[in-house]
Amino acid sequence: MERFRLSWKKIIKVNIAREEPANKSNKNMATTFIDYKDKKGFYISESFMQLAIYYISEELKKSQYTFVNKTELLDTLDSSIKGYDKGFLVLLWDEELEGTVDEQTMILLLQNVKASLMNKGDMISLTELKAIPTDDPDFERLYSRNPFPTSELIKIMDALIQMLNGSWTSTNLYLDINYRL
Repeated sequence: MERFRLSWKKIIKVNIAREEPANKSNKNMATTFIDYKDKKGFYISESFMQLAIYYISEELKKSQYTFVNKTELLDTLDSSIKGYDKGFLVLLWDEELEGTVDEQTMILLLQNVKASLMNKGDMISLTELKAIPTDDPDFERLYSRNPFPTSELIKIMDALIQMLNGSWTSTNLYLDINYRL
């Protein structure tokens, strides 16, 4: 299934993927395909990717990171966090990262997100999850019940790093996230 995403600068065609996750407790969650270059990527529940995007966005806001399209990157991530991209949540890194310098900077950023997550301990507290600014009632409801394991967000960051450095080879892996709903 294909949809079009309207950006204030361009219209971008994105693929919507629906696939049943291996973790049956997550089977009713919307699924998206996150890819970068040559259609290599992974399927993941949108709500889990939305949470990962929040931590990426928080790190990206720091002044130490310079990207050609930093404003566009932040706008795209913010739209996803707020829940405006339901049904077509994607990372637009193919269009928003300009060359190897941006790619290497994003890899560094993701490594710093991983370090930050590791410093949080085993779980992200309910207090922290509830404080995430969003307009998405489903996101608020999902993350109001149980703390979230940091190891699962680190798994997402590792996959994104591998995609950016070219070592990710899968075109159809479902990234199963272990979170008790």
